[in-house]
Amino acid sequence: MPLAWRYLLRSYFQVFLLSVIGFIAVLLVTRFQDIAKFASASGSLSSVALYTLYQIPYILPLAVPISCLISAMILFQKLSNTHELTALRVCGMGLKAIATPLVLAGVILSFGNFVISSEVAPYCRGLSRQMIYELVAANPLVIMQKNTVIKISGAYVDMKSYKEGQIANEVILITKNTSSGRLGLMLAKQLSLKDKILYGTDVSFISSIDPKKEGIYDHLILENQQSMNTRASNLTQHMQTAEWLKNSDYLPLKLLIAKNLLEKSTEKFWSKSIGIEITKRVSIGLAAFTFTMIGICYGMEISRQKRKKGTFWAFGLAAFFMICFVATRSIKHFPAIACLSYLLPHPIILFFCLRNMRNLSRGKE
Repeated sequence: MPLAWRYLLRSYFQVFLLSVIGFIAVLLVTRFQDIAKFASASGSLSSVALYTLYQIPYILPLAVPISCLISAMILFQKLSNTHELTALRVCGMGLKAIATPLVLAGVILSFGNFVISSEVAPYCRGLSRQMIYELVAANPLVIMQKNTVIKISGAYVDMKSYKEGQIANEVILITKNTSSGRLGLMLAKQLSLKDKILYGTDVSFISSIDPKKEGIYDHLILENQQSMNTRASNLTQHMQTAEWLKNSDYLPLKLLIAKNLLEKSTEKFWSKSIGIEITKRVSIGLAAFTFTMIGICYGMEISRQKRKKGTFWAFGLAAFFMICFVATRSIKHFPAIACLSYLLPHPIILFFCLRNMRNLSRGKE
């Protein structure tokens, strides 16, 4: 590897690693609420640390492109301000030759970012969801908190007091029976957990049975128990279904493509959300290369006077990509437009980058 390449790559990756670490620390704050809820319900330091570790792959796909932009911008602005860029050009290296090692680094980082967003992030998202279900199975009283880490779908929970994750008083639980479409009510003066056994005091159940005949009211079932006990996991069995595993957010790329092949209709390929999800992952993967190109092309300065024009252009193009990426979530009902919104910013940004590079090579800024 040429000496100039080693110097450029070392300077580039030093800033890149610092930027990634900084963005991970900052963006973890955006998920602090979920982590805090899990910590309050778990109480295990190792589980909280592992749950926090699983959040990092959510952050990396966005942290990597922005770090690529910052590191490339800082490197080439430094080369321009210290006249190292001029010295390299005097030695016979053109702008394209100088930018080549960073372009290759952007390609490698782009591939790595695509792997993270397509394989690692869905896998970690599934593991974190599984940790939540295991927590609820071990302590069902967790779901009765107001700020719980997981909520029961189609249910209402209320209580007067909740002590240290072990005792709940004056509990009211209303759930919907998905098989019959009727509501069920459970009242308990106290629910307590001990050795993975759930104990109840003064428990009442009200449910109904469909009579299967028209014109006849449902059979109402009333049951009162002064005391009862059951395994904690029995109360949450209905929550631990495999439906969430079929969600596109939890599937790696191979399973996502397989699901698309099973579900798609030949005349309406883009009617499924799977195509949008695949396009989204491709776009976020390419973002590392695109943002590196922005930093390279708009970080160079060839004039004697320092100008902020390149910086404004760089962050303007980056903001254009982020706006398109975020806004696409609101137009998912139009799959073709959504896919174009994910992919079209890349050629547009590269066009402006290459045009600026050509102008710089001709001595225009």
